[in-house]
Amino acid sequence: MRLALEFTRKQRQLIASFVVVYLLLLFFCHSNSARDPTSIFFQPDVGYRPQRSLQRIDESIQYLSTYNHSFTPHSTADLTAPINNVDICIGIVTVKRPLQQNLDQTVGSLLDGLSPAQRRRIALHLLIAEPNPADHPTYHHPWVSNVVDRVLTYDDVDAPQSTIRRLVRNKLINKKSLIDYKLSLDACYDHTDAPWVMMLEDDVVTQKNWYEPTMRSLDLITEWDERDVVNDWLYLRLFYTEKFLGWNAEDWRTYLGWSVAAVLSAAVAGITARSRRSSLRAVLTNRFLAVICLGAVPALIALYFLSGRVTMHPMRPGIHLMNRHGCCSQGLVFPRQKVPLLSEYMQEWADVRHSKPVDTVIERWANENRFDRLAVSPSLMQHVGAASYKEKKKAFAWEGSHRVYGAHGVWSMSFEE
Repeated sequence: MRLALEFTRKQRQLIASFVVVYLLLLFFCHSNSARDPTSIFFQPDVGYRPQRSLQRIDESIQYLSTYNHSFTPHSTADLTAPINNVDICIGIVTVKRPLQQNLDQTVGSLLDGLSPAQRRRIALHLLIAEPNPADHPTYHHPWVSNVVDRVLTYDDVDAPQSTIRRLVRNKLINKKSLIDYKLSLDACYDHTDAPWVMMLEDDVVTQKNWYEPTMRSLDLITEWDERDVVNDWLYLRLFYTEKFLGWNAEDWRTYLGWSVAAVLSAAVAGITARSRRSSLRAVLTNRFLAVICLGAVPALIALYFLSGRVTMHPMRPGIHLMNRHGCCSQGLVFPRQKVPLLSEYMQEWADVRHSKPVDTVIERWANENRFDRLAVSPSLMQHVGAASYKEKKKAFAWEGSHRVYGAHGVWSMSFEE
């Protein structure tokens, strides 16, 4: 009460007005940042609510239903003949998952919406990464041989089967995943002439028009390469999760510098205003300026950061540099010339005693060679798996007809918008 009496009526009105405006901003930010996982106002039930992904799941299943009647044995395809005159080879490694299989949704969403001409420009490879391929629940589904260009097993790709069986038996998932990824990369490189190799996990869905923005982005990057306006790069990311794109601790000096600059700017503006206008001298006293600079401005700065980086600095549509905090390996496109060296590097890590997950190894190789990593915004793919190793959970609760809620551990908010 005594502190309030130390201010004039005009000053108290201004302080009260600021409090009202701040509360309104607080309410707005609470609503506006509900889908921002980097914000304190993030609401999981809102942010992780599937919208477009549910539509794409339904469309993909409907698409495959027309190919799920007649069965063509996998062995009838000539796996030695090269597939030429394609723009992109898509490699999908699929395993028997403990909670739910999403392979049909992945393949269906990839092909649904493609024109016949676009489909002819794609080589689709599917590696059944099980020692006994018949153990995979989807292996004998008719649609597999009807829509996939090459259905590969370990016998077809000259895999180290005794090693793989040992890894499966000992549950050394990281090592096996590296071998599987390498085998799928090699299959695209050795048996197609595609200048681009896209590697997908078997639990994603794509935007219906994924092909055009992907190829347009690759053409643009190629043009940048020719003009030397882009550094040597490793991949184009088609999926990212905003979860790891928040305010980074390593940038705290930058944040502190701008915050101090904001406080000093407010102080300079207040002092300048009262020196030029005598009518403001009674209002902009030193005590009142202290309230503004040490109270109001820091409160606004705090609200700015609490609202989340994705809200305050949303990624504009297009191609972005994402050398840090890009997650995960759901959808990556590699230039052909990088594939052999990446394959060798993965084999090296598969041979070490303590191997790492696929995405970690890829990032390590990029860092060692100072390769840039690029990403398309908004995400062209969504992770819809029932689980992710990032969360280390064995079971999830879900509601509705599609089990996608568990995918929130690795989830793209931009895909759903």
